[in-house]
Amino acid sequence: PAISGLITYGVIPGFLKLLKIGGATRSNYRGDIVPIGVGFVFIWVGCISALLLLLPSLLWSDHFGLLMRPTFLSIIMFGITALGYGFLGLFDDFVGCRYDTGLRGHGAALRQGRLTSGAVKALVGVAFGMAIAGYRLGVGGSFLQKWPLLLCIDGLLIAAWANTLNLFDLRPGRAGKAFLFSCLVLILAGNPVSLILLPWIGGLLGYLPFDLRGEAMMGDVGANALGALVGLASCYGLSLSAKSVLVSGLVFLHILAELVSFSELIENHPLLKTLDSWGRKDP
Repeated sequence: PAISGLITYGVIPGFLKLLKIGGATRSNYRGDIVPIGVGFVFIWVGCISALLLLLPSLLWSDHFGLLMRPTFLSIIMFGITALGYGFLGLFDDFVGCRYDTGLRGHGAALRQGRLTSGAVKALVGVAFGMAIAGYRLGVGGSFLQKWPLLLCIDGLLIAAWANTLNLFDLRPGRAGKAFLFSCLVLILAGNPVSLILLPWIGGLLGYLPFDLRGEAMMGDVGANALGALVGLASCYGLSLSAKSVLVSGLVFLHILAELVSFSELIENHPLLKTLDSWGRKDP
């Protein structure tokens, strides 16, 4: 994580200049024009760092045997998940219209015969989550045991987590803090697979100072990928009953987001407000 964090921190300034030159900017909640889609950096750095962890084993072991090991397959699966959901988020960052937002907005657009980038992201995100879950269950040997229920719960868990981080990405640092807190809970739960998240944790920590200063926005490319990574780690680390409760909770959060403003809720709760504003430089 230290290496991925240092690489990300060093690369971000040049990447911000590139995005500004290319016009990849958007107004933030204060009205400042800020580069968007900077999550692209720490997602790729995390993927490359995760693969580098396998390099010593590739050099000094039986290659075919390594390729079939669960650890190798898990790292590859996490990388594919990060990149897949990251590209879905990137599509929404640069093609999406800000007029149709939330479940109701995208649903209303579909009823009117208009396809929105958010609807594409949701539909493809669920399908991709199901595919990742199906592959994981098949490799793990549990695909034939209650597979319809496991497939649905795991697939929805990955997709729901991906969009949940987007719900929090409304203020500098908020989505990043939500990701770090979720990772901490999963790692403390004791499942060793959760340690695969460390390269992305390091990459995010290298990026977070720029986000907290309001100099960059990770965009959907970052939030979508980080959420999906937490969702996949949850599939490994939690029991079926715990995953079912978590999916229900995430669905409830999406419904709640249609009715109330998370930012207002956080502002009105002293502890949440303190945690949310920590490290941020508001005027």
